[in-house]
Amino acid sequence: MARIGWIDEFKGFVLLLVCLYHVEQAFPQAQMGMLHLNALRMSAFFFISGMLFSTRRFPDFKSYLVHKTRVLLIPYILLSLLFLALDPVLYNFDLFPKAPRMTVMNIKPEIAGVWDYIYWNLAKIFVVGKSSIGSGPLWFVFTLYSVSLMFYSVQWVAIHFFSQTRTEMPHQVRYDNKKAEKTESVSKLFIAVFAIISLAGGWLLYKNHVRLPLGIERDLTVLFFFACGWLSKEPIRNTLCGKGKKGFPWSLVVATSITTFILYAAFEIPNPDFSIMNNTLGKSLPIFIASSFFGIAGLVAAFILADKLPDIAPIRIIKGILRNISRNALVILAVHWYILLVMRLLFRAEINQPGIAYLSIAIVTAGVIAAIPLFRCKLYKLLGKQPASVRESLDIRN
Repeated sequence: MARIGWIDEFKGFVLLLVCLYHVEQAFPQAQMGMLHLNALRMSAFFFISGMLFSTRRFPDFKSYLVHKTRVLLIPYILLSLLFLALDPVLYNFDLFPKAPRMTVMNIKPEIAGVWDYIYWNLAKIFVVGKSSIGSGPLWFVFTLYSVSLMFYSVQWVAIHFFSQTRTEMPHQVRYDNKKAEKTESVSKLFIAVFAIISLAGGWLLYKNHVRLPLGIERDLTVLFFFACGWLSKEPIRNTLCGKGKKGFPWSLVVATSITTFILYAAFEIPNPDFSIMNNTLGKSLPIFIASSFFGIAGLVAAFILADKLPDIAPIRIIKGILRNISRNALVILAVHWYILLVMRLLFRAEINQPGIAYLSIAIVTAGVIAAIPLFRCKLYKLLGKQPASVRESLDIRN
């Protein structure tokens, strides 16, 4: 199936925001306002992932499970172990005090040596689903795997219990269109209600400081956005992406994008402790939901608008870069964090200076560009992908 251009660009943009946020975390002197986007980044990523959810190629749960295990779970494990093995702390434990702090299911472990460090990193990978210190952002690869399987089950229940639309006749099967529409609406309502209950469960676990194995409390929160993305797929396709009478006029899409971004700014409350990874969701559930959805709506409208812009060189290059980021997400997520970790451990005092801190962006960019062909051409099995040429791995034309 052909990739949908604006969705790839959307994903690439969100992943770019993730990388910039991590730069700001590692070197606070590189201020880019990323703290104000905490309520938007991950919720937007899982929303767009829900829009892409499809079981059309998979006849049953087993085939879907095997596919997702190959492209998500196995790369998560292999990359987590690889970057654990490359962690500088393993080879110079004196660097440990400079490493990011580790929390495992509300436990702040006392780490006295390298073997303790390895043990708790393995616990993070296999028990908590948050990857090793050396590849921290891969937590949401594991979360995407878990939530995809959860949503498959929810959709299966909705289809098999609420969408029995066939009426058996002696020599034919007759489809009642009105009944089909009604049962489809009921199944979608079931999914919507389940999503709300899931969010409520995630919120209650957060408020009671409960941390479960494999990040289940995080999955409950994320499933809400994933389901909302899936439920929004047809309305977005039929209205914002539609043509002719079905499509929104440009002026309305522009107004929608501007208005929702203004509302996001009004509702968003910057909070350095906010983290979907840790299921730390702020003080107010309505504020969290409102700011997330206004931000998502603004981004969706903006990228649909960008999809209609003239195909001139500067726009084409920007779109190509964002699509390339989306296609190489696994590599970029792991490598950019590892580069930042090494700089943080070895050169933080020198780099975290006014003006100089922004050079870290150029260093990370150069390192990531060098790593993409290495992984796509030589280490492609770690990514669950087929091998690609250097030109193909860095291509921004398609």
